[in-house]
Amino acid sequence: MPKRPIILSSTLAMLIPASPTLADDATCSCRHLESIQQELKNAEALLELQKKIARELEAIEAPLIEAKKDPTHPDSDVNIYDRSLRERTRIVSRFQFPYPKVKGYTGPEEIKMRYGTCEQPTQDLDALRSGSQCRELADINLAHEAAHRAECTAMGAAEYWKRLPSKMATEEVARYQEQAAALRRLLKKVLDDGEMTVEARMEPRLQSPQFDVTYSYATGPIQLKGKSSGADEWSLEGKGVQVGRIARMRLAGMTCSSTGQLNTGVDLTMRTDGLTMALTGKSTSAPGDVKVQCRGGHGMSMRPQNEVGNGAYFSGLEVRTETDFSRDVRDMEFAKRLAGGGLSASGKETIRVKLICPGD
Repeated sequence: MPKRPIILSSTLAMLIPASPTLADDATCSCRHLESIQQELKNAEALLELQKKIARELEAIEAPLIEAKKDPTHPDSDVNIYDRSLRERTRIVSRFQFPYPKVKGYTGPEEIKMRYGTCEQPTQDLDALRSGSQCRELADINLAHEAAHRAECTAMGAAEYWKRLPSKMATEEVARYQEQAAALRRLLKKVLDDGEMTVEARMEPRLQSPQFDVTYSYATGPIQLKGKSSGADEWSLEGKGVQVGRIARMRLAGMTCSSTGQLNTGVDLTMRTDGLTMALTGKSTSAPGDVKVQCRGGHGMSMRPQNEVGNGAYFSGLEVRTETDFSRDVRDMEFAKRLAGGGLSASGKETIRVKLICPGD
């Protein structure tokens, strides 16, 4: 996403951090997810920077403008542009981009507007387009540049270039508001067009002096459905089944075998803003039983139906086309309860979230 105007001189320098490669004028999809996210985070950071610049430079310029109305004022001869610009340079020197090089961008690092004109080199704009990873990203960045040219043309080049630095920053605030809004719309679109699935695996091992059992729980894949509907944060929901079995068992020194399974209905809800995600779930026990055969005996495990449990799987994870998350069984609530009854729990639960792009 273009880093636009960090004005360090009378030339309006448009610094561009890496943006994404426009391969065959490709339409943006969730294959370009990270590039879009990085462009958005850069645009939002630049928006806040330009707000700060506009606010602080206006605080410098306003009293100097008043001072010039009184020839006897000690600041009446101060060069307003120079003092304001030096403060702007100081503020910019402390700024860091969230992503100095956006994933995949191969275009130019800066685009300049020729001083005293409303023109930008055509070859630079073409290079920005060809260096972008997908069509909509190129269009959004080029729209930012076109808006600068339109503003300049409407004001007239002479008036445009003699503005005080605070007014230049105020224009940048408007440009980055537009750019961030367009990038957020694009981010929502590529996520809405994709298909999100979740699957989980857990093998908790429960142990006591006469009890050593490893269970196997498999959930999904479960497809999550839901659209952004214009909101900055939205939900995706899905239903599926968790299948529970006994993987290994030793009771009182005897090795046992088991058959059958326990079925649990699972309702998942994911909340996301396109940048991060949080997953919660509710489980409801359904029909199922497990039979156990040990040397010298056998047994059957059945459980009440319609028991309900709920909780959080994770929160604050970055949205990616594929995300693997694991958590230690010992940190789960059921393991803490079992510990109070003399059983220790160990093992991992792994959760995989996949975003399947159109055509994959």
